[in-house]
Amino acid sequence: MRGGAALWVLLHHAKQSVDHFVSNMGPQPWFEHGYFGVDFFFVLSGFIIAFAAQRMVERGRGLSDYAKARVIRIYVPYLPVGIAMYFLYLLLPGMSESDRSPSVLTSLTLFPDNQPPALSVAWTLVHEMMFYVLYSIFFVGRRSFRIIFCLWAVAILFFYWQGVVLPLAARYLLSPINLCFVLGVVIFQTNRRVQVRGFLLLPLVLIGVGLVIWQTMTAVPNRILVAAGFGCMVWAAASPVSAKLMPWRWLMALGAASYSVYLVHNPLLSFLVRLVPQGVSVGIAYCAISATALAGGMAYWYFYERPMLVRVRNWVNGWRRAETGTA
Repeated sequence: MRGGAALWVLLHHAKQSVDHFVSNMGPQPWFEHGYFGVDFFFVLSGFIIAFAAQRMVERGRGLSDYAKARVIRIYVPYLPVGIAMYFLYLLLPGMSESDRSPSVLTSLTLFPDNQPPALSVAWTLVHEMMFYVLYSIFFVGRRSFRIIFCLWAVAILFFYWQGVVLPLAARYLLSPINLCFVLGVVIFQTNRRVQVRGFLLLPLVLIGVGLVIWQTMTAVPNRILVAAGFGCMVWAAASPVSAKLMPWRWLMALGAASYSVYLVHNPLLSFLVRLVPQGVSVGIAYCAISATALAGGMAYWYFYERPMLVRVRNWVNGWRRAETGTA
């Protein structure tokens, strides 16, 4: 599911690139609404972080372990791409077709600022980091976390209903899309108490998939229904029945590489679409740049992300053992 979401976002951006640089592909709702993949990532991230934090607590691990795990997972794959894109825009300001004045703070740290990051998709990572920081309160006090978490969700709803226009830095914290994180956490807590059994699994999957397909084919989709559909799918995937299923290995590889694909696909698409010769059909151009960008993301995962994460984690664990004097 995670790999599919990353691929959906890639296909969405590929259509934008081809429409602008080659020829308009016409109405393609499946590709035009590929940004729904971000909604799914946020729902899934809320579920996974809640799951990981609960497991850490049960194993006697604390805030420092949580912080190290999140920092390594986000920054090790991101920094080479984010830094490269920032300096690329600095050296070649006319490279982007849009007027981009990237924030050095956000581009290099993923801290919120009133200017966007150089890597266009990194805005979602700023949301992720803010959610991770908020969830760190879970390790300080469960009651305090529940209160602050609920107040955060209420504040998001309040500003949304009031129609308040916030500066970009504040929108990272109070954007309605953050409710996808909230939904993921709610699904995790619900799943701990009410797990989906066999006879409910198929209806839940059908409802989830049906909602997403329905809204994908709608001219003006309802993001609430989209999130609800993804929530049903995540809840079904977390059931004991689903745990017995063996997904195809290539899908597992795509899921493992999804973060790398997400990070590098847009710069690759921007470069590749400019190489398309005149006269090439729009369909061939679309398939060629999409497949090449996907291959580039898989290569980034295989040759950099995967081995580098192992090295950094081993280095951090070795440093920690040296500090504590343990074997």
